[in-house]
Amino acid sequence: MIPPSLVFRCLVILVALLVTGCASTPTYTFYTLSAMQAVDAKLPTVYHSNNATISVNLVSFPSYLDRPQIVTRPTAHTLVIHEFRRWGGSLEDDFVRVLGENLSILLNTQHIFLPRQNAPFTIDYRVAIDVKRFDGNLGEQIVLDVDWMIITQENKERAVIRKSVIREAVDSNDYESLVSAKSKAVEKLSHEIADVIWKIQSN
Repeated sequence: MIPPSLVFRCLVILVALLVTGCASTPTYTFYTLSAMQAVDAKLPTVYHSNNATISVNLVSFPSYLDRPQIVTRPTAHTLVIHEFRRWGGSLEDDFVRVLGENLSILLNTQHIFLPRQNAPFTIDYRVAIDVKRFDGNLGEQIVLDVDWMIITQENKERAVIRKSVIREAVDSNDYESLVSAKSKAVEKLSHEIADVIWKIQSN
């Protein structure tokens, strides 16, 4: 028979191990991209589109980013997956959502339709986006490499095709700054797309 004192000591050690293990368990932190702030209608950054109807569709998104964890690129050939720093949802969906919100603000239209949304209106402009790269590293920079195309309802055979490579500095060595830089990169892409749509409409 095992002595009661030994059983008691084993229980004490077990409880201590459990408490220590619980205390050292890392916590998850979740992040999300954010849309730009509404801009003053008097500023030249606002393009009046007469409430145009715009659909935004994602052709492709990097497969290595198709995961809940935040991924950084410390070197050209290295990716790091951060288990306890995660996106609040899908980064791909977040990217399209923020781009759509930005275009709505910049072009002064509520008729923005994202993938899987049925538009009850005639689509004036179809924006197709092919994301090649959307990553970076803490304390350095992020890179958004995108091929994109705009097709108009009036002339479906003619498309405006562009390539954007946007670099945004990551101000601090933390994830909040990294995500903020990603949001700013999407904002810059939104300005480029809005500018083209506005110029097409103005011609």
